[in-house]
Amino acid sequence: MPSTCSKENMWARSSGSMQRQETCSPLRTQNRMTKYSILRGDYQDAFTIETNPAHNEGIIKPMKPLDYEYIQQYSFIVEATDPTIDLRYMSPPAGNRAQVIINITDVDEPPIFQQPFYHFQLKENQKEPLIGTVLAMDPDAARHSIGYSIRRTSDKGQFFRVTKKGDIYNEKELDREVYPWYNLTVEAKELDSTGTPTGKESIVQVHIEVLDENDNAPEFAKPYQPKVCENAVHGQLVLQISAIDKDITPRNVKFKFTLNTENNFTLTDNHDNTANITVKYGQFDREHTKVHFLPVVISDNGMPSRTGTSTLTVAVCKCNEQGEFTFCEDMAAQVGVSIQAVVAILLCILTITVITLLIFLRRRLRKQARAHGKSVPEIHEQLVTYDEEGGGEMDTTSYDVSVLNSVRRGGAKPPRPALDARPSLYAQVQKPPRHAPGAHGGPGEMAAMIEVKKDEADHDGDGPPYDTLHIYGYEGSESIAESLSSLGTDSSDSDVDYDFLNDWGPRFKMLAELYGSDPREELLY
Repeated sequence: MPSTCSKENMWARSSGSMQRQETCSPLRTQNRMTKYSILRGDYQDAFTIETNPAHNEGIIKPMKPLDYEYIQQYSFIVEATDPTIDLRYMSPPAGNRAQVIINITDVDEPPIFQQPFYHFQLKENQKEPLIGTVLAMDPDAARHSIGYSIRRTSDKGQFFRVTKKGDIYNEKELDREVYPWYNLTVEAKELDSTGTPTGKESIVQVHIEVLDENDNAPEFAKPYQPKVCENAVHGQLVLQISAIDKDITPRNVKFKFTLNTENNFTLTDNHDNTANITVKYGQFDREHTKVHFLPVVISDNGMPSRTGTSTLTVAVCKCNEQGEFTFCEDMAAQVGVSIQAVVAILLCILTITVITLLIFLRRRLRKQARAHGKSVPEIHEQLVTYDEEGGGEMDTTSYDVSVLNSVRRGGAKPPRPALDARPSLYAQVQKPPRHAPGAHGGPGEMAAMIEVKKDEADHDGDGPPYDTLHIYGYEGSESIAESLSSLGTDSSDSDVDYDFLNDWGPRFKMLAELYGSDPREELLY
């Protein structure tokens, strides 16, 4: 019976390799329950065939992951039979057979380490030439080269480095008492021909165990604060001490205790890693010595043997008749300050000093900024350029001092000689005498003066526009306070004698004449 077999490619991932599934459809018959089976071949454990009753198709599915690097092609014979027919009575067999060939396509896979994890050992206080080697390879046929690196997120990964070949070295000596184990994460990256990572990478855990060496001397098992009565008797027990070792202590470890100074104490080794401190002579002189320092030498039986010295600080106390302590010196005063504590204190003081200095400088800058007052634009708005000299200057050609002189006398200003053909913008308006009878000024005075000044400015093409009333020497006549200007003050009522200005030299001659005692004297130009 003729039949057709169509192949339908479907891909799925499993365990890092690609699996290929193919569908084989025999000739459709009226029997919808065709049975498919693999007759010959070595791959019956690799594939299975299931029947799709809806379409009477045989679906080939892999039973395990397929590896291109192991087998690139599968070939076997498939037979389709009718399960309702007893094949024992059929001759020849009533089956339809077909050959199936499955080609596996290579897929780029990440590198694979030879071991699931690595465990290395390293002696402490040594820089080994080589701790260990990790090895990964490209499982693909291309056989790309592999690059190694240690993830910086690893536990203390900065202490180690790995070469391009996977060799691991330690950058510095390690201390088992600080870190007995180091856990690293090593990356293997696939590289192309130019050494650029292709994006395929794998990781493996590396555990480094630091082996112990006898590099620490024994020390007291805990801090001791022994006390003794000043009236203690010979042989009285003061304290029992014990020792520990930071190194790995074997079961047969033995600590030996001795005293290397002569004093009023006796040390007795109990040969069980403890020792007793007792009074040697008895009776302590508390007035002479209130605290005794007792150095205790402790050694172990390791290879090599290590010896250390720990000091006991024994305080001499007052006791009552029952031997109870009634008064002891403050032990805290006897305890020294460590270097770390001193450094921390100095850093705190330095930090506070710097902060205080910064605050002081900031406040000083603020004060300087406030001293300048307004901003530069605001200052520019208030600057007025004057074209006249003061009354005390040597050059008085541009200033009519007679105005000042006449005001001091309370009279009208005498006419000023014409110094310039151009009419002056100032001192042209006569100020009426303040105390003249019938002088009752009003708002019209100021308006008239402003109008005169405005007309003078309009007819003077070289002068500045009269947009600001720069100066005026008197208050309005209706002001109760009258004029507050020094120019309008009558000096006839003043008792101040300005004759001393004549003794100051020629530079003050003008001021002496201006403020002289003779009111009839006129200033000549």
